[in-house]
Amino acid sequence: MATWRAAAQDDPVASPKMVLSDLRDAWSPALAGQLLGLYVHGSLVAGDFAEDRSDLDLLAVLDTDPDENLLAVLAGLHADLDRRHPRWAGRIEVEYVSLAAVRDVAHGGTGRDHVIARVSPGELLHLLPATSHRLVTWSAVHDHGRSLLGPPADILLPAVDPDRVRSALLDHVRDWPTWVAQMNTPGAQSYAVLTLCRAFQRLQNGQQLSKRQGADRTSTASPRRAHLIIWARDWWYNSGQDTDPGSADDVQAFVNEISATILASERATHVGLTR
Repeated sequence: MATWRAAAQDDPVASPKMVLSDLRDAWSPALAGQLLGLYVHGSLVAGDFAEDRSDLDLLAVLDTDPDENLLAVLAGLHADLDRRHPRWAGRIEVEYVSLAAVRDVAHGGTGRDHVIARVSPGELLHLLPATSHRLVTWSAVHDHGRSLLGPPADILLPAVDPDRVRSALLDHVRDWPTWVAQMNTPGAQSYAVLTLCRAFQRLQNGQQLSKRQGADRTSTASPRRAHLIIWARDWWYNSGQDTDPGSADDVQAFVNEISATILASERATHVGLTR
């Protein structure tokens, strides 16, 4: 399970733009012939990036599924980048997926014949199945990703049916009550609250918002929950520390409640449509 911390201050010069440029220039020759496109997404693109807190989120689209041999190459690239930019070590999230895997899942397949590679804060580089859970990310990159290498994202990647994206997002919502039980730090707990707020807003209103925007709208619409949502937002954006007191019980209750509310609303809508 990922952990979060305030960034170290020993790399004051490297801006996100500089780090991404360095990454692109290193990855391009190392993955020559394999890398079809490299895209930035997440808070940097959404305009809600907190330089001392946010991660750099990227999707690398490959010509074939990653394997153990490629994993060794990627591990070296990431280790070298961390040494060059220690301030950003552990804050660069990259998912490596073949174009065939995205097409398979986007067109209704299970993805079980494909694997992806992934590295994220608190999570070592590893291989994992290319399940439909990943559609939420892939569709967001198709719609909003910024190209570092390769054609525009909406040219390379297939469009994903909104109903399939919604189904994948609902799968995330179902899993959050299990995931949050393992989150013991205030950083992980605030991330859970903000992520559920964003999912709630997208499922209710069809809008892909940033964490801050999702929190602000949900706290306004749900005054009873506002205190916890504001705590999570302020911890995240005001450089909270994982030595701060957490709110494990309140966060777990919030996640359970929001998850149940979303799923109940979805069931009611489905019943209404089938009558």
